[in-house]
Amino acid sequence: MKHYTQQLVLNAPIATLYAALTTLEGLRAWWTQDCDGEAELGGTLHFRFGNCYKDMQIERQVPIQEVRWRCTVAHIGVEGLARKDEWVGTQVIFRLTPVAEGATRLDFEHIGLVPTFECYDLCSDGWRHFMGSLQKLVETGHGTPYELAGAAA
Repeated sequence: MKHYTQQLVLNAPIATLYAALTTLEGLRAWWTQDCDGEAELGGTLHFRFGNCYKDMQIERQVPIQEVRWRCTVAHIGVEGLARKDEWVGTQVIFRLTPVAEGATRLDFEHIGLVPTFECYDLCSDGWRHFMGSLQKLVETGHGTPYELAGAAA
């Protein structure tokens, strides 16, 4: 069964994109402001979205090429979902390829996020939003991450 994939060409240097994927500052600027952890190989990143959260262990970081996480803990606090932890065991992969002067292709995969998952539609919509946020961040300097409650816009 096919897992979730998305491909984008970003008008940004590959180093800028890599930093957005491998630093807490970068991750807070496009995915969720509410994250912490160890942003190094073997470390665990903790991402929170209100009553939803995910822990990602960093399995691979090849400078300027690839970032790979494995979900070790997940809770999708959405009413009506019977399985709140479907992400556990899935992998999130970002592959970066320079395509032109100052442009980068991002090949994104969420291995294990498949259409039979109860959360698939919700999560694929979320990834489309957050990949767009990542693109805005690296192209303009301002992403649209999940904001902390009470945070200034």
